[in-house]
Amino acid sequence: MNPDKRKFCYDFKAVILLAIPILITVYKLSGHELIVEKDFEIFPGYSKILVMAAGTIVGILFFLMKYAKFNDMTAKITSRMEFPEVFTIIENLSKKLKMDVPEVSFLESSIPNAFVYKRNKKPVLVLTIPLIEILDSKELETVLAHELTHIKNYDLEIRKFGLLIRFAFFLNPLVHLIEPFISRSREYLADETAAWITSAPNKLASALLKVEDYTNSYHNTKFTTSTPPDVFFFECYSCPPYIFRRCPSTESRVKRLMSLSKMLQ
Repeated sequence: MNPDKRKFCYDFKAVILLAIPILITVYKLSGHELIVEKDFEIFPGYSKILVMAAGTIVGILFFLMKYAKFNDMTAKITSRMEFPEVFTIIENLSKKLKMDVPEVSFLESSIPNAFVYKRNKKPVLVLTIPLIEILDSKELETVLAHELTHIKNYDLEIRKFGLLIRFAFFLNPLVHLIEPFISRSREYLADETAAWITSAPNKLASALLKVEDYTNSYHNTKFTTSTPPDVFFFECYSCPPYIFRRCPSTESRVKRLMSLSKMLQ
């Protein structure tokens, strides 16, 4: 299946899944119940509507505060022209993906990573210096292709909307399974597209393993500032069960990339 068809399938799945908690909540607010259990009703009548509305407002406010902190961190990122080879790779990949070349920035950090975000409504691709230092040219190309794919596929908008839905409808338990599942799916799609564009799924797998090994050698594997957990190429986990993680494990990503490598041979 070519990248465009894969993208359509992933996009369709995301739309359908995100619509489920919204429809359930609207259905409940209209006075209907999916399961009628009057004996166990905690919030009768309009009290239930007030509780759900209050929960939605609190969730939205938490969402806004979360991204306000992220904007504080990204405001400290500065552009530098010390890596011309990085810009060359990004320009070539942008042509292949038929997209505009995004702004590129570099972040001082002890952890190798990459992420994308929007500044003044324009996408910015951010790389940490160790990422450039530990990867070879082809590995770096696959990582850059992965991040550019997130921009191309509007994953920033999809993930931000998914987080908003998760916070706004946090009283609905389904949303805490659906939103992480969609986030993991978008990572798989970015991996597959990057592997397809660069014809080097094994190099992307190698980059993932290198970043993981390097990151695990540090006791402190997180950025010092608060950032949303959805933007990074690589994430470290402490204890959340897999179904609540917003990024798939390195093992599962590498396994899928190795399978794709065999298909491309």
